[in-house]
Amino acid sequence: MEKTGTDGLSNNDPAQIFDRISRYCAYQERCTREVEQKLTDWKVPREKIGQVMKKLKEERFIDDERFARLFVRGKFRINKWGRLRLQYELKGRGLSEKLIREALLEISETDYHKTIRELILKKKSEINPGKSLNIREKIITFVTGKGFEFDLTLNIIKELKI
Repeated sequence: MEKTGTDGLSNNDPAQIFDRISRYCAYQERCTREVEQKLTDWKVPREKIGQVMKKLKEERFIDDERFARLFVRGKFRINKWGRLRLQYELKGRGLSEKLIREALLEISETDYHKTIRELILKKKSEINPGKSLNIREKIITFVTGKGFEFDLTLNIIKELKI
């Protein structure tokens, strides 16, 4: 009798597994670890996971370099994450240091500094000056909490004379 997972997926039919996981990959860019975890969650046998992963990579459904570059651009542009946060997140997804370094090159120094300035000025405008004596401290905590480097944040605060 053929084993099926709780979701009705046949764990022994590589074509069915590939069809379903390729749709999962096509919906949104995924890294290798996320796809392997999804297959494990679906209770696909280990040997079948290897076969499916090989085919996914051959057909370019999975490309960790492409994933890293898109992840960095998106999270920097939309979420305003700094390099430290991006590095941490990518490392947590099992990507190599080399791949992470290359992906971080997607962010220009000009845009990076401009984003830090914008975050500093935004946070400064949100702080009620009458109630807080430590405006600089709150700004630094906010900006470094988004993953930007402490020294760089401090330098830009000094430039802005805050």
